[in-house]
Amino acid sequence: MAEQSIPLSIYLLRSDRVGSFEAALSVGTAALPLVPPLDGYAIGLPSAPRTPEWVPVVQSVLQSPAGFSMVGQSVAAFLVVRQGGKTFVLTFGYAWAKLDDDWLEPDFGRRIALNLIPPDQLVEIHVEQIFAKWHVARERAPRASSVQEFGVQFDRDLVASVQGVPSNSQFGKKIRGATSLRVEVPFSQLTDLLKESITYFESDSYKKKWPEIDNMKVVTDEALVVQLENQLDGELKSGQAQKKMVMFTPAYRKADVWTVDSYVYGRMTKTPATTPYLLVDGWLNYLAKINREPSVEAAKESLIHLMDEGKEAVDRCSAFQCFGYELPFAGRQYILSSGIWYEVAIDFLNKVNKTASKIPPPKIALPAWNGVETEGEFNLKCGLVAGFLSFDAKNIAFGGGQSKFEFCDIFHPKSKTLYFAKIPSKSSGMSHLVEQVRRTAELLFSTDGAYRKQLTKVFQKYHKGADTDWLKTRPKHGEWNLCLVSLGKPIPKLPFFGRCGLVKLYSDLREQGHDVSFLTV
Repeated sequence: MAEQSIPLSIYLLRSDRVGSFEAALSVGTAALPLVPPLDGYAIGLPSAPRTPEWVPVVQSVLQSPAGFSMVGQSVAAFLVVRQGGKTFVLTFGYAWAKLDDDWLEPDFGRRIALNLIPPDQLVEIHVEQIFAKWHVARERAPRASSVQEFGVQFDRDLVASVQGVPSNSQFGKKIRGATSLRVEVPFSQLTDLLKESITYFESDSYKKKWPEIDNMKVVTDEALVVQLENQLDGELKSGQAQKKMVMFTPAYRKADVWTVDSYVYGRMTKTPATTPYLLVDGWLNYLAKINREPSVEAAKESLIHLMDEGKEAVDRCSAFQCFGYELPFAGRQYILSSGIWYEVAIDFLNKVNKTASKIPPPKIALPAWNGVETEGEFNLKCGLVAGFLSFDAKNIAFGGGQSKFEFCDIFHPKSKTLYFAKIPSKSSGMSHLVEQVRRTAELLFSTDGAYRKQLTKVFQKYHKGADTDWLKTRPKHGEWNLCLVSLGKPIPKLPFFGRCGLVKLYSDLREQGHDVSFLTV
């Protein structure tokens, strides 16, 4: 066996999916047996030669185009190894793209990496920020660092992959874990590495080092998954899900990183129509073109091709794998992300709900929302009530460039209350509300008075005669109430990760000495 150290991407097949994997690959005469003591086989995945799309561009500026003729071929292979009653798949080249997510243990590499990487030896962390607009974030440090130096917030983020320095040198100098386990070791050590991998995968000792990382855990009960997807199916067919759902590129199992530049819905043609964004409306428009109604089945059968900057397809997935969705079911909270269902840990759920229930109302209530008004119309109506001032859309240019900030939406000077209003249909809506309050708290109470000087100008422009003497000095924490206003939804009805953001903001600002309240109108 080769002594050369090479990068290896290792996946673990679910025990009940080995047959599906082998049937799909037509394992049989194509399988080449491995030499003992390895138990398994290899399968090559040749591809037809093709001319890259950029070749005609180069030819177009050559005096002799025929002299520049190039073709490329992408080769790949699977190495299947049985060890300790488990079936591992090592991928080479683009072979990983041929793996069906349903065949794989989704948390295999991640569990091993978390068990092996000390919290102060982290190099990279990749999260799906399901509270803040469901976007993917990747942070990398120039050297092994403490997790506190990264911007991950375990109460809002699904940790998709981690990379760092392992405590066991048998796994090499660095290790990355997602669905796959990524290591660089001498190939001759493969057997021992797989044995150790089983031990670390089956251990939950990582919870002592990373106590908050499992606020969301993968749902492995297939009967429960069926129930969740049945409920989602009903919400898709009723149109309810489309109002709350988001779509993003699933990246939880990628061993390598690339930039997805555009997307193609449906069948790939020679000149496919690409779109720069992955949107729910894009999927719905595609379904309309093929005369299908939204459903879980349609989502799983709708292919989306991921294109790079050269308009080459680097991967494909289903629309279902691109969904981000929150689903309450049977008193629990579930999250669909990258095609995987997660359950919010009950202790975490109870902690969030308990803290949220303690947020007090403001001293002065606002007029009732009629359920029809936009946020702007509601804020304007409140500003017409005696004692209230509307600051909605009255931006403060501050910080250079195009930076603009709202002071608040509604202001009640006598009670010293700043109201921030939002129709919270999605967690992302609550994210905007939370960040608006956080920015105001940072700027208004800053030791630097520059923001308050600009705010004084806004008062003079829109509310002449209003008292601005209080802006001449730094306001004291606790003397002013910061009130988050939900139009139409009380706290228990807010999207769960909207509640998470609310609770974190409340806790953070309370620690700084601020007075915070919440109001439903």
